[in-house]
Amino acid sequence: VASMHPHSAIRLGIFGPEITKRFENLVEGRVAVKHIKAIGDASYQKAIEYLGPDIQKYLTGEGDELKQNAKALADALKTAINSVYGLTSAHFDNALRDIRNVDNIVAKYGALFMINLKHALWDMGATVVHVSTDSIKVANITPEIENFIMEFGRKYGYTFEHEATYSKMCLLNDAVYAAYEVEADGEKLDEPFWTTTGTQFNKKKNPYVFKKLFSHEPIEFKDLCET
Repeated sequence: VASMHPHSAIRLGIFGPEITKRFENLVEGRVAVKHIKAIGDASYQKAIEYLGPDIQKYLTGEGDELKQNAKALADALKTAINSVYGLTSAHFDNALRDIRNVDNIVAKYGALFMINLKHALWDMGATVVHVSTDSIKVANITPEIENFIMEFGRKYGYTFEHEATYSKMCLLNDAVYAAYEVEADGEKLDEPFWTTTGTQFNKKKNPYVFKKLFSHEPIEFKDLCET
């Protein structure tokens, strides 16, 4: 899900009409900035529409330079946007916290949505492999299932992105998994690779286990050392 918690806050209208609309412009503006490929393209125009003409000074250059500048702006906006979510459920008083919000309504809205989606997919006969805060992994996915997930998200104010396709996946516990990624953002990878979550099986943190169980790369002396 693209920016799940911010879109939950927007759908709930948690800040009242005026400030929620301002926050929505920030969130949608950041999404537009992420997809800019050239000065003047549709995403560029959308970013100006949401964020105002002043942002043009941060979106300069061509090709890779423009992409780097757009990424820097998107990252800066992400920091501000995520800070807003954190403040809605902070344990100290602030301008974005509603004292009636005693159990983090923003996170709860997203969690209940993911549970509803899981059950809806089960009813379709789909095999749900893993559900996390803002993502779902389904085995042997079909265009019908993918379209269903996209449409289901839209009903709740969310936009799903098909992030990756794995040919193999090993679920190691409730949260940690290793997977062999063969496709990313809709394009087949020239060099598929193993990816892991968490540190327990991470290539940098635990290279021996990662190589032995998953990538089968040659074991080097440094892989056997532990500080």
